[in-house]
Order: sequence, then C-alpha cells, then structure tokens
Amino acid sequence: MREIYLLNDAKYEGVKNIVVFEIRYLKPKFTPKNYDALIFTSKNGVLGLDRVYKEWKNLPAYSIGEGTSGAIKKLGGNLAYEAKVSYADEFAVQTAQKLAGKLVLFARAKIISSDVGGILTSRGVHVEEIIVYESVCKPCEKFDIPKGAIFIFTSPFGVKRFFECAAWREDLTAIAIGKRTAAAFDDSIKPLIAPKQSIDACVEFAKRLSKVSL
Repeated sequence: MREIYLLNDAKYEGVKNIVVFEIRYLKPKFTPKNYDALIFTSKNGVLGLDRVYKEWKNLPAYSIGEGTSGAIKKLGGNLAYEAKVSYADEFAVQTAQKLAGKLVLFARAKIISSDVGGILTSRGVHVEEIIVYESVCKPCEKFDIPKGAIFIFTSPFGVKRFFECAAWREDLTAIAIGKRTAAAFDDSIKPLIAPKQSIDACVEFAKRLSKVSL
C-alpha cells in the first residue's frame, strides 16, 4: 500500500496529515443590511460569518457543495440551494440566474482564486462581500517522503506552500481537489483531479490508487 498524505487537517483513517497553512478567522467591521440571501463557497466562509453575524441563519444560503452545505446545516442555517457543480465560476453563473436583482452577502477568504462577486454583479446580482478568514502559512517542517507516496491538495494556496517546503519526485502522485487547484501546479507536474470536488472524494480516490503498484 502506498502512503497517502493530505495537505489539510481533516482526519481520515489510513491518511497522514501535513498541515502547511492554517485558517485565521477575522473580525471585520460590518454593518448588516436587509439581505435577500447569502453566498458561500467554502465551509470556512460559513464558520467565519457565524463569528460576526449570528442572524445569517435566518437567510436563505446558497452553497457551492457538500462540505459547505454540511457546515450550514450543522450551525442551523437555512440551506436554500446546493450547486450541481463545485467550481466557483460555474457556481456563480448558476446562482446568478436565481438571485438576479437581489441583495446578496458573500462571505469569503481574503485571497480568492475566482471572481465570484464580479460574475454575480455582471449578471444583475447586488453583491456585498465580507472577508471573514485568511490562509496563513505555517513554518515548514522536515519530513521523509516514502517512495510512491500520494499527496492530496485541496487548494491552490496549499500547492504553493507545499512546494516552498518540499521537492517533488517522479515516483510521487498528486491529486487535486479541482481544476483551480490543478492549475496551481508547475507544468512539469501533472496532478490527477478527483472525480468529485470534495475531500471525501479525494481520499476515496487516493485509497484506490494506493492499492496499485508503481
């Protein structure tokens, strides 16, 4: 069996964690308005907004996928819609069709790889963005990488930070959670993209690959 490493702190049986960055929740100055709906593209957006605006639970929430939807439900939010696609640009297009003319609050990271707010605005949605969290680098740690190891990358930031700390080898396999994360790799590395954009799907995919000999 090949070793599996997850560039994330989520725990899975048979998977080792390498945490190269952490989430820091922010306390932005915020004056709520009469919003019609909420947009979330990550569970951290949900958790971050909950720290500064408890009334969000009364509003219909539009979610990018299962992980984000799970956070909404766990905190008692009102899940109105879960996207059929898990890519931010496509998610924005889908939700714009439903939210045109409405005032929407988008809780997001400090640095994002997709212009969700811009896409929504260009399609007639009135968007207010609030930055509720950021990704912060952790110090690089030395670790031995066994032959044939499989690495799961869950964000473009994780890709960038990993390669600031470690060197890649031809015997290793990279799995990217989606197209945006895959695009963050150097051209010399061809990551595999998980069949579904969730950490669960990445881990399941990696476990299947781990049984295949090099």
